[in-house]
Amino acid sequence: MEALKPDLQALQLALKMERDGRQFFLDASDKASHPLTKETFDSLAAWELEHIEIIERFQSSLRDTGQWESVAPLQTKKEEAIETFKTVFQEAREHIDEAVKAETGDLEAYRMARDMEDKISVFYQKQAGESSDENARAFYTFMADQEREHYQILDNALQYLEDPAQWFEQGEWLF
Repeated sequence: MEALKPDLQALQLALKMERDGRQFFLDASDKASHPLTKETFDSLAAWELEHIEIIERFQSSLRDTGQWESVAPLQTKKEEAIETFKTVFQEAREHIDEAVKAETGDLEAYRMARDMEDKISVFYQKQAGESSDENARAFYTFMADQEREHYQILDNALQYLEDPAQWFEQGEWLF
């Protein structure tokens, strides 16, 4: 069990970061003035809850069996989450004539959230690089990819809210 201590500590830290991220998104949603901001942060909070459940499952399995389980079953979760954001942005596109720029507080929340997601992604990448277990590396790589997707979603939404007409004109959105 002593050999697992670093992994279990890393998962405990990951849980804290995911819980903190979820709370940030919930708080930002409560304070949001723009409907897209609220919907984006609500969706990301739900996604963070899934991450918490995933980490808890892997942590429990590692503690009980002494081995990392495979991340293969998690791949469909990624696709489901991306579909949610495709819908959010498609709805925004349908209402482009009604689009208004977000307030400064919403924009700052997006910038803060992007920074947070970037830091969490770096943490997962570091863990993946330091792990000698193939399943652990796959787990941390999966989580890092998830956080990079969050970053891209936040960056896309920020660009949209700063200038919706230009965002659609350029056609360079995430989806």
